[in-house]
Amino acid sequence: MKKRRVLFLCTSNSCRSQMAEGLLRHLAGDKFEVFSAGVRPTQVNPLAMKVMDEIGIDISKQRSKSVKEFLSQQFDYVVTVCDYAKQTCPVFPGKYEKIHWNLEDPAKAQGTEEEMLLIFRKVRNQIKENILKFLNLSKDKAKLKCSHCGYIQEVIIPQNSCLHFYECKTCHKTIVPTPGSCCVICAYSDKTCHVPMNPAPV
Repeated sequence: MKKRRVLFLCTSNSCRSQMAEGLLRHLAGDKFEVFSAGVRPTQVNPLAMKVMDEIGIDISKQRSKSVKEFLSQQFDYVVTVCDYAKQTCPVFPGKYEKIHWNLEDPAKAQGTEEEMLLIFRKVRNQIKENILKFLNLSKDKAKLKCSHCGYIQEVIIPQNSCLHFYECKTCHKTIVPTPGSCCVICAYSDKTCHVPMNPAPV
């Protein structure tokens, strides 16, 4: 079976997206081809390497990369891990699912090294939790109709669907959740949201 391609994108490609790349490759490298990049790449943060090494994952050979290196490549999933990356995320070729995780930037942590490591560990654990949900729910999909262009696509149903944002694979416009429904014109064929709502039929 062909591996699905995933790109994790953040501002500097130094902490969050690097840890996400290492975690997904470690947990499901047999199913996913994993990459990470930054809008303004710098270098891999030593504290990110340290907290990943604590759980047996070596990311010291990973490098900080610009998203420009990937503009001509196709992906199945593009995961932005900060709001800035979401706002500036370019459009990639082909059809893909865009997922957004707004994670705290551990690089902004201040204090002693141990105090900063606590923040890095917290973010690392949040990323791992999100990736495990992504892997567990990758089989749990629903059909979602874009309110802008009408394209119907399959999307992963997260645990808190009504708080999740999707992006149309065709027009790349955001489908924004509204009160009382999961997504603007949300259509579940055989799955239901875990949050009470009244999904509309396709």
